[in-house]
Amino acid sequence: MSLSKVNKQVALKTLLATVLLVALAGVAGAQLAPEVPLQWVLIYSALGAAALLLVLAIATVVTLTVMQFILRKGGTDTQWLWFSAEPRGLVHLRAQASEAQTKAGKCPKEHA
Repeated sequence: MSLSKVNKQVALKTLLATVLLVALAGVAGAQLAPEVPLQWVLIYSALGAAALLLVLAIATVVTLTVMQFILRKGGTDTQWLWFSAEPRGLVHLRAQASEAQTKAGKCPKEHA
């Protein structure tokens, strides 16, 4: 099987599972609010799932954009943003690399 066919199958299965879970949540919601017609509960469930998907997509794009910005501006690793300093030994390794480049006659790249 080709990779694109597998990806399409996974996407289709994920979409089907999401639709079925939203329908299940809608039916459960109809039991909680019996005065609301089932079709309205299902519509509200679908809108809630779409809103959740939209929020997750926006959060993913924002997070990845920030991570790319960190890497472009000389960050070592985007996860180190959460810590107060560079990993142990990294400053020493950078100094060794800079020294080696200087000995080789190359201009060392400055790190921010």
